[in-house]
Amino acid sequence: MMKHNRMQQKYFFRQLIRHLLLITLPILMLGILLTNHFRNQLQEELTAYAERSKNYMLTSVTDILNTFSEQMAIFSTSPSMAVSISRLLNEQSLDYKNNVMKSIIPTIIGTTVNLSDYVDSIYIYYDNPHGNFFSSTAGYTNITSAACQDSGWLSSYEQAEASHQQWVEIRSIRNYSFEQELETLSVFRRFDYLDGVMVMNLNLSEISKTLDVNQIYPGSYTLVALSDGNVLFGSSDYKILEADYRDISEIIQIPSSGNKAYDHIEIDKVSYVYYSSTIPEYGLTMISLLPESEVFRTVNSMVMAFAIIIVFSILLSITLSLRGTIHNFRQLHQLLELFSCAEAGKALPSSFRSQTRNEYDLIFNNIISTFISNNRLRLDLAEAKVHQKDAQLAVLQLQLNPHFIFNTLQTVDLEILKSQPPGNASSFLIHNLSDILKYSLENTSRLVPLKEEIAVCKKYAEIQKLRYTNPFLLYWEYEEEVLEIPIIHLVLQPLLENSLHHAIKELPRQGLIKIKLFIQNKRLHFYVVDNGLGISKDRLVEINSRLKRQNLTQNSHIGLYNTNMRLVLTYGPEAAVCVNSKDGQGTVVHFSIPV
Repeated sequence: MMKHNRMQQKYFFRQLIRHLLLITLPILMLGILLTNHFRNQLQEELTAYAERSKNYMLTSVTDILNTFSEQMAIFSTSPSMAVSISRLLNEQSLDYKNNVMKSIIPTIIGTTVNLSDYVDSIYIYYDNPHGNFFSSTAGYTNITSAACQDSGWLSSYEQAEASHQQWVEIRSIRNYSFEQELETLSVFRRFDYLDGVMVMNLNLSEISKTLDVNQIYPGSYTLVALSDGNVLFGSSDYKILEADYRDISEIIQIPSSGNKAYDHIEIDKVSYVYYSSTIPEYGLTMISLLPESEVFRTVNSMVMAFAIIIVFSILLSITLSLRGTIHNFRQLHQLLELFSCAEAGKALPSSFRSQTRNEYDLIFNNIISTFISNNRLRLDLAEAKVHQKDAQLAVLQLQLNPHFIFNTLQTVDLEILKSQPPGNASSFLIHNLSDILKYSLENTSRLVPLKEEIAVCKKYAEIQKLRYTNPFLLYWEYEEEVLEIPIIHLVLQPLLENSLHHAIKELPRQGLIKIKLFIQNKRLHFYVVDNGLGISKDRLVEINSRLKRQNLTQNSHIGLYNTNMRLVLTYGPEAAVCVNSKDGQGTVVHFSIPV
């Protein structure tokens, strides 16, 4: 039983490997190829998008900052204007000319503020002991004036190193007293000719809106940071990204460059695709972060779908393998039970499985059929041996102690010859009968030439002519070549006797019996034809049926059945006797043996 279980397990694993190779492997290969194809296609699209987005974002931010450069150019290109503004800020009392200049400068910088959505305010300051400066919101004012709501910029300027020509920082300001503080990006730029600075305050919310326009993936961020990793501003909700400065500084120190338009980084356990570019004039780096889960959502969905299909195919392979193993080994178990029944001598079914669903059922049925056929063959062989013994007994019964009869007939023949002249009918009859009995006694276990069988039949016919009042003719048709062919003895005489007794004896006309012998297709054919009474259709069916059953228990035609049995046992089923007849017209008895 353990060996049977191990065989079943091995068979299951072989079937499983086969189904996996046929079902799961092609799906897996197709999934890998399609996934790689779409991933490569997506990477190409992402590369193009990164370049396009980088240029767009860089242009947008640079345009915003260039607004400051344009204003700076107005007030830095002319040394005389710089000197005039510096004097204006350093004097306490102003004449008419200076008052006109004092009103023009706020108008110029105010126009820029009004025309731009990003600029909140602009300050122009030259070093002076009074703290005077120009503001786009308050005009000509003083740092200590109540109208001045923003004074932190001056501290930033005074604390900045002299080598810093241009820089930016994030500040919270209020332009008017009734406003709440607003976070702004302040851009500082020193003047070229005199000590002073221009400050432009940019609206971060408007800048964030500009940066948001190019965000096509949910959860994407655009950041603008300093070289130390400090993020100054970015797209809307960028502060949700709780990024460590070290993460941002890593991107800044190792920007995406070379042949790669983008790279990968993990921030707060979230993987991002990023690309960056620098704004060298202000020492800034712009960084765009795209979540990989969104960028590769299509590819990941495809991988998930193929993973589900592969899991399903594996389960299907296991199910098919298990079902096939159980089905086939159930047949094996049934086969073992069948062999056990055969060994125990129990009855075997004639058809173990009538339906064939697959090749295993076909093989199984062939094995069962072969096994049952072999058993039946053994039974048939045993039955044939019994029939052979019956045939031998029947031959002995027909002989009627021939040795005694033969010796008696010879004695009678001698007495007749003493009292009668030679050639009388009684002596002729006894002499032929003695020869027939001698022939039957001497050739029971060997083959004889066909010519001897013909000679015996002719002697038998001569005896019957003396017996029958109705004369008959016996006609022979054969070639000389058939006379030496060996054959078992006494096969023609019983058939001749059968024709005389059942066909010619009661015939109201002269009887005719023809015995035809010829070779065809390497077989010697025998035909015994008579013009006797014939056999009715029902009786003919019954006779042929009994010949096929090889039954020797009949009361009549015992010579016909005996001869048929001896021919089948000696030459095989092809030598069986066949009877054809028409009622009132005659009968044909035919058989053939191999040459």
